[in-house]
Order: sequence, then structure tokens, then C-alpha cells
Amino acid sequence: MKRIVTGISLVLFFAGAGYVEWVLALRLGIGLTLFVSISGLAVLSGTLRSAPEGYEDEAGFHTKRPRRRIARVRHSSTFAPHNAT
Repeated sequence: MKRIVTGISLVLFFAGAGYVEWVLALRLGIGLTLFVSISGLAVLSGTLRSAPEGYEDEAGFHTKRPRRRIARVRHSSTFAPHNAT
């Protein structure tokens, strides 16, 4: 009985959400709906691009360690120009 009630509740919820979206699209214009959809996809795309690379096996999710960058320190006193006289 719980499964039936849960299923009916979900169907009613999604039908109501769809109706509200339809009314908003009709009243506010399709441009707002497209703007929100494209903005959501842009945020999702940015999040996926910044996620670390890795793999998953039976022990869990593993990410690659980022490479260490070697800091280039440039001392101006070491590379002093020659005085040609």
C-alpha cells in the first residue's frame, strides 16, 4: 500500500510541477525558461570541468595527484648585465 501511495504522490508532484512550469512559460515567455535552462547547463558544465580526474573500483573512488610545479625563482642580482667599457 505504501508503494502505491508513494507512486501516486510522485505522479501528482511531477504533474503539478509540469503545470506550473507550463503556466510560467506562457505568462513570462519562453525566453525566461531558456535562460534558466542554459544557465543551469553552464553551471553544471563548469562544475564537471573542475572536477578531479580519477577512477572508481571496488575500493572506492581514487583521484590522481596533481603534479607539483617547480617554482622558477629569478634573482636579479645573479643576472647582472656586464659593463662593456
